[in-house]
Amino acid sequence: MIKIIQLYKNVMRNKLILKRAFVYSVAIAAGYLSVIVFLGDPAKGLLEKGITNDILFRRNFLIKSLSGGPSPADFFQTGDAQYAGEWTIGTYAMATYALTNIAMLKPDTAKESSAIIAKWIEFCINGQFSNFDEIAWQEKPLDEKILNKDYGHIGYYGHLNLMLGCYALLNNDGRFKELHTKMSEAIAKRMAKYPHRHIETYPGETYPPDNTVGAASLRVADMALGTNYRKLVDEWVEESKKIEYPLYGLIAFQIDIQTGRPLQTCRGSNIGWNSFFMPLVDEAYAKVQFERFKKYMLRRYIGFAAFQEYPRGGWFKMDRDTGPVIFGLGGTATGFSVAGARWSNDSELLTLLLRPLELLGVSVTKSNERRYIAAPVVGDAIMLAMKTACRWRPLWR
Repeated sequence: MIKIIQLYKNVMRNKLILKRAFVYSVAIAAGYLSVIVFLGDPAKGLLEKGITNDILFRRNFLIKSLSGGPSPADFFQTGDAQYAGEWTIGTYAMATYALTNIAMLKPDTAKESSAIIAKWIEFCINGQFSNFDEIAWQEKPLDEKILNKDYGHIGYYGHLNLMLGCYALLNNDGRFKELHTKMSEAIAKRMAKYPHRHIETYPGETYPPDNTVGAASLRVADMALGTNYRKLVDEWVEESKKIEYPLYGLIAFQIDIQTGRPLQTCRGSNIGWNSFFMPLVDEAYAKVQFERFKKYMLRRYIGFAAFQEYPRGGWFKMDRDTGPVIFGLGGTATGFSVAGARWSNDSELLTLLLRPLELLGVSVTKSNERRYIAAPVVGDAIMLAMKTACRWRPLWR
């Protein structure tokens, strides 16, 4: 009898456990689905309208925050001066690309944006903003003698030259033409030096994603200045195909400066980054890279998607390029890849990528401005550029 009672108690206890597990599972599922419903379809407005109020409000925030306000280094606290400098120039560059995208989609903003971009360029040629590059190379990158040499500086040169190109696409007044011409020639001279056509970012360190920006800046120079770097950049594209990491066919994150041999595997952050810049260089090759990226490193779940930072492993392996990596999924990789989804006109993927980013970013609106409070201002600049990625052209023709 005692055994029967005990058995009955065990059965009832197990039923209670199962009942609670069921209730908890239903609650979690309901909450999950509620979040998905709440986030809606963020890609719809972007692809149908091009420019939404959300885009314009985020543009307003960047303009107010960066035009004469505090340095982004104040928003992105770090004890590493070189690291802070990288993100400072990156913030102004990404904000410039965002305003340029918006001007391409909404040309009546071009005049105002060109004036703002001009101010940002002036900031970026200031010694305070280029010191991260000077620290590494122990020389002033914009010194005439250094410009005329044939090594290094592509991280700083690439972004600055592309910013100059953005201004020239929006405004043909020739304000920065001399500097733009010198910068383009400095990049071309360095690119032509190596058979693999890739330039050092820092002494002994060559990163293809930085070179993608440099190559894009030469394409834009051809459009805006009438230069002819087409053959050189085409060679860069062909050489980039030779540094694709085996098994995946994705461009390696780092290569040997002398041999061009990959020193690191492909990484989600650099392939996602390329999904914005590579279409400015070669749309066909950009499409090939993004399709491979989706094949090997995209993870889809119910209602959202994210990209891995590494093809294999690295579940929590993070550094200053990866951003947060949780169970292998990369925040930076996913954020940059929004550009690839937009270039692909893939509404479903764009929505799946934007949902977790919008949820975790936590947007706040004040008056006619909107920003992500869970990210430094560089995150706002990057996401606005990625959300508005599009084909560029001279607006004055």
